[in-house]
Amino acid sequence: MTWTLLLTLAGIVLINRYFFLEPKIALKLPRVIGNMLQYSAPCLLTAICAPIVFFSGDQLRALPLDAYFLTAMICVVLALISKKILVNLALSLLCFYGLFYLLN
Repeated sequence: MTWTLLLTLAGIVLINRYFFLEPKIALKLPRVIGNMLQYSAPCLLTAICAPIVFFSGDQLRALPLDAYFLTAMICVVLALISKKILVNLALSLLCFYGLFYLLN
């Protein structure tokens, strides 16, 4: 069920991003709708990541000293400092695994 949901959501985002934002397609949308569609990927990513960061199954995580929460905060700070996605991804993964093994 989870993979089906994730693949369906990925397909919806792909359709939104490709068909409405691809310059080669003759479909012209109003500027307001085009600006709103640019936020579809971050909104979907937030909707997927928020439950993972804040919940462990049915329970709320111990937020101040949890590897998921701390890594999410580090990732946000790295994204504000550096706009390089791959560097931020690699550093965030290293921080997560380091904190996960340190705190558990």
